[in-house]
Order: sequence, then structure tokens, then C-alpha cells
Amino acid sequence: MTILTARTTPAPEGISPTRARRAVRALYAGPTLTAADVGAPLLALPDTEPVESSLPGAVPVPGIAATVGRWAGLGIRGVKVFAYGHDRDGRATGALLPGNRMVRAIAAVKAAAPETAVTTEVCGCSWTDHCRCLLLCDDGRIDLDATYALMAAMAVRHADAGADVVSPTAMLDGSVRVVRDARDEAGHRGVGVNPNLAIHTGLYGPFKALMATDPRAGHRRGLQLEPGRAERDTLVQARRWITEGADSLTLQPVMTAVDVLVRLRDDQPVPVVAYSTSGEWNALKALGPAGMVEYLGMLKRAGADQTLTFAAETAARHLEAGRA
Repeated sequence: MTILTARTTPAPEGISPTRARRAVRALYAGPTLTAADVGAPLLALPDTEPVESSLPGAVPVPGIAATVGRWAGLGIRGVKVFAYGHDRDGRATGALLPGNRMVRAIAAVKAAAPETAVTTEVCGCSWTDHCRCLLLCDDGRIDLDATYALMAAMAVRHADAGADVVSPTAMLDGSVRVVRDARDEAGHRGVGVNPNLAIHTGLYGPFKALMATDPRAGHRRGLQLEPGRAERDTLVQARRWITEGADSLTLQPVMTAVDVLVRLRDDQPVPVVAYSTSGEWNALKALGPAGMVEYLGMLKRAGADQTLTFAAETAARHLEAGRA
């Protein structure tokens, strides 16, 4: 009688059967990074007063159509708009002008690429003459009610102009609820609310210098998470934002907070945006296009549903070249 036995021939030494053949590697490769996984910061600069910048996506409003059209052609589906403020005063009056730079920038994006998702920064720092995120009383104390009213009115102004998501940037407890209520009352229930989870860092520097948002006195640490406690405090703040009505969350910076991103992803089912801030750009340039794509792929594995990055166009071009 012949006894049949299972074949036990081992795979070649040092090679796993799941890596040995290209077809099998492709079968088990898992999700890969695409241009749709990255969004680009769009910094709307003055039209007539030249502002020098080495940051990608920093353009005057007349240049937005060409920039966003190029990005859309590469498969980038989202932008976050920041505006270089004008008519600055102590009450951020310029932030609420009907045709201000933010409103014009939103309209320019939607005219050039209607399917591009537009998120906007809702914060006073670009519009106050003291460059603080908040409005102040005459004695220097925070005018909380006026700040809430400003953020609510800004969010409605942005939604009226066509924004898909509004992002309350100053981490002020109660602000998400105020913004969400104002959005609903204005009939914009389909507009998302995406607050920040901002960790204190030096990696905001190039943006603050370019956009003139560095406070003239004091600092923002009271509106940011301390890095030494970020892994715990981020979860506490994230849960608070969700309770107040947030639809999604943005964690920034991400290069020095990947551990926080992993914990946040495990804790929250809502979409999470990882913001690779302006101070990361020089480091990413040093990596080169292939390295940028690896870095962004790592953030996707770590839990980012979308990464907002100044490397968006470079990475998207590299991915396109790889497909070709």
C-alpha cells in the first residue's frame, strides 16, 4: 500500500513564499499611498504686495486657479486654505468682510476645481493686529464671548463662500460647539467641523513668519498641548471636541507625534487628518520624492485618513511617475 504524505519541501533559504514571486507580493501588498491620501495647504497671499516664500502652495489669489488646477490634475482632492490677513485691528474686522482674501480664495478654488474639498482656517491670528488667536478686552484679558462670536461668524462666512469644512484652529474649549451651532442656524449642516489638536512645537515657525501670525507679545502655549503630555492630553481633548460636535480631527505637527497619531486612531473612529506642518518641509525636501512618499505612507499606516502636507505636489508627481 502506498502512503501519501504532504509535500514538505521548504521554500528557498531566506525567502518567504509570500515574497518570492512578484504576483504574490502584489496580492499581499496591502493599501498603497495614492494622491487622494494627501491634501495641500493653500496659503493665499496679497495680490499687490509681494511676499517671498519657499513654501509650496503660497500664492496670491490670482494664482490659485493654476495651482489648484495642477493639483487636481495630479489627483489631489483636498486643500486647506489659510489667508494672509488684511485690515487688521484689535477686533479682527477684516475676517468678516464680505469679499476678504479668504472668501476670494475659496471662490477661486471652487471655480478652478469644483470637486476639490476646501477646508478653511477659522482663527483670529491672521486678522488681529496683535496676531493673537483670541480677541482681548481693554485690560488685556481674553474676551471670550467676542472670540466665540468671531469664530462663529467666520465659519458661516466661509461656508457661505463655498467651504466644505471649517476648522476652528484655536484650541478654545466651547469653540467647536459655538461654530457647529452657528453653522446649523445658517443652514450649512452639510459643512464639516474639523478642530485642531495642536501640540506645542517649533515646527510652526516658517508658516508664522510668512503669514505674519506670530503673536507680538506672549505665546500660544495656553491654546496648545504640552509635548510631554501629548499622548494622554490629545485623547482627552479629542473626546471633548467630539462631544462638542466635531465631525473629524486634525493632529499637528505629526512628524514628532506619530505615537500620538497611533493612539488617537485607536481611540477615535472619526476621520483624522495628520498635518505635516511648515517646519517639516525642509526635512522632507532632504528625503527627496521617494522618501516623502515613504514617510506619507507610514502616516497612512499609522492611522491618518488624510495627510495635509507641503509635500503634496512632489509626492503626487512621484506617484504618477511610478504608475507610468
